Amino acid sequence: MYTLIIKPRAESDLRRLSQPIYMRIFNKLERLCEICDDYPHKALKGRHRGKFSLSVAKDYRILYTFDRHIREIVVHRIGHRSSIY
Repeated sequence: MYTLIIKPRAESDLRRLSQPIYMRIFNKLERLCEICDDYPHKALKGRHRGKFSLSVAKDYRILYTFDRHIREIVVHRIGHRSSIY
């Protein structure tokens, strides 16, 4: 199991979302913490190089990094796909 760390910017992003979307994102992050070692992570390019993207509810994205050595997932941004990249 991985530890989840949510950066202040991502916390701010979460507060702006509706309750149903918030719950779907939270559930997806919990699941990622459980299966991180086996999950097929989608690496990003360009200015987000080094981060990974997780899709939620078709239109929302979570940008995160993870470290297998210290078993930690860090969430950097959360938002609609049209504005997150």
